[in-house]
Amino acid sequence: MKKILPYISVIAIAAFVGNMLVIGFGFGTYWESLDPIIFQEQFTLQFPNLLPPTMGILLPALIATIAMVVNTKGQKSTRKNWIIALLGLVIACSITAIYHLPTNLGFMESRYSSEEATSKLNLWMTLHWVRTFIVFISAIYSVKAFASTQKNYNN
Repeated sequence: MKKILPYISVIAIAAFVGNMLVIGFGFGTYWESLDPIIFQEQFTLQFPNLLPPTMGILLPALIATIAMVVNTKGQKSTRKNWIIALLGLVIACSITAIYHLPTNLGFMESRYSSEEATSKLNLWMTLHWVRTFIVFISAIYSVKAFASTQKNYNN
């Protein structure tokens, strides 16, 4: 299992980047094209379908990366890369928990006026691209960590 964890981490983080790109370029672009009230109705229908695959990708990324941070204790440079990869995931999750999830619930409850929904969606998209960029950086560091981990396993 120890040898498969770096693969799970790298693949899951890369998949999470892909998921974030699909949400931003696909759904986000579509949502921004809608009337704000229609958007909230559409979001209510679509968000519950986005959550399970997102969590199905994110949880293995988090668990495997945490395990790699633990497993590389004593391997300073390798562990540093795994920590940076994990930190990016944690930052992205924090942005999600602090802004996206409460705002999503507001969208689903049609709590916002047209002006508020537009403003909230604009900030939602901006923060979405911030977290996408951060997860992309995590992916880069997970690949660096993976390469170093493989060297350590082969020695």
